[in-house]
Amino acid sequence: MVVRSVFTLLFPLLLCTCGRAPAPVAAPPAEVFKPGNPLIKDIGMSDPHARVFGDTVYLYTGHDTSPDDDLWDMREWRVFTTTDLVNWTQRGSISPQDNYMDDDSSDAWAADAATRNGKYYFYFSDQKRSVGVMTSDSPTGPFKDPLGKPLVSPRHDPTAFIDDDENETPYLVYGDKEESYHVGRLNEDMISLAEQPRPITITGEAWANAPKWMDKSYLFKYDSTYYLSWGRDYATSDNVYGPYVGRGAVGQGHHLDQFAHGSFFWWKGQFYHVWCYYLVNGKKYRETIMTYAHFTDDGRLVTDTDFLDQHFANGVGQYDANWDRIEAEWYYEIADGAGAKKRDAPDGGFQVGDARAGDWLRYANVTFGPDATEFTAKLIDADRGMGIEVRIGAPDGPVVATVVVPGGGADAFTGEVSGEFSGGAGRRDVYLVFTGSGAGRVGVDWFGW
Repeated sequence: MVVRSVFTLLFPLLLCTCGRAPAPVAAPPAEVFKPGNPLIKDIGMSDPHARVFGDTVYLYTGHDTSPDDDLWDMREWRVFTTTDLVNWTQRGSISPQDNYMDDDSSDAWAADAATRNGKYYFYFSDQKRSVGVMTSDSPTGPFKDPLGKPLVSPRHDPTAFIDDDENETPYLVYGDKEESYHVGRLNEDMISLAEQPRPITITGEAWANAPKWMDKSYLFKYDSTYYLSWGRDYATSDNVYGPYVGRGAVGQGHHLDQFAHGSFFWWKGQFYHVWCYYLVNGKKYRETIMTYAHFTDDGRLVTDTDFLDQHFANGVGQYDANWDRIEAEWYYEIADGAGAKKRDAPDGGFQVGDARAGDWLRYANVTFGPDATEFTAKLIDADRGMGIEVRIGAPDGPVVATVVVPGGGADAFTGEVSGEFSGGAGRRDVYLVFTGSGAGRVGVDWFGW
């Protein structure tokens, strides 16, 4: 390939191991960008790879220079951060002048980052020629080139994947359809390979129909299954080396096509898909968008384009009580160790099911008007005796609405419940806190005011 230009890094004038001094970069104050989709307009944000380090999301991107470019003119990589998915700040740029690439290179193609042993590793493309690696003590740099030469050559578009096995084994994935995607295990030092990278076998119609040039793969793992994505399609395997079986498209619309370079990431128990698209056919200038992503009960990966259909400009991580409804699966955060999880909804789409007493869902930055006087929720398979407290600001914050599962009947309840809302107007975080006793469970399809 998986906010706005302001340099905040001042690369020290120290010689790197490749014998070249890092290029000096100006350092005006960091600029914060307003929320929504596209994440940041009119800056040529391309090839987004999101990584969570500590309590911050870092977005490593390419930089398309001009909307008028007929060919890719990419002269740097950029690093953006957020702690709420709403406000983005550019923390710096990474220059090809600081690695083995040409000083005047315009081939700074897709990149990715990883951390291990207290250091950060930036894997980058020199066009299709090679993949290199740079290191830093900070996720925002400055980065230096420890090798002074490619890590692998030829091919491009790296993903750094850390498995969840006992050793947290690191891998590098890269390449394109013409020469095959490849995967190879990295050494503990993260700057050398422990094995010869192996070609990845992919079966299925989507891969067979993909163009010869298809590149920018992304690899992640969920519930013991490896997911390998490209464009709008993906494949799965029970082995990191494959073979992978094609599963089809993650979604339709909103530029989810063969050019949708992007990545997936977890944040506070929610899953997201971020990708870029060309503004004008034939011109090499892109913008980046983000939405929620989900897994069906049988493990199918779904990018939530329904959210984009309704709330594209709003973006993730903030909500409006004036919406017709807020889907439960659009939560911003879920309690650690919660039994609640996204599930298939009986009528299609998703719900948050199996919530038990003490679980909670957080919806950050909800805007309320003066007309928000009643809270309504659509419950699914809710056990008698269960309920929901709507709290403001924290899981133990003030209770501003309460709904309970109607009594009577032996079967679980599915239907709407309502209660008076006393939260008033303003913008605040809302927590749905589940109440009850024993082994009771409740599912939520949607809610609103």
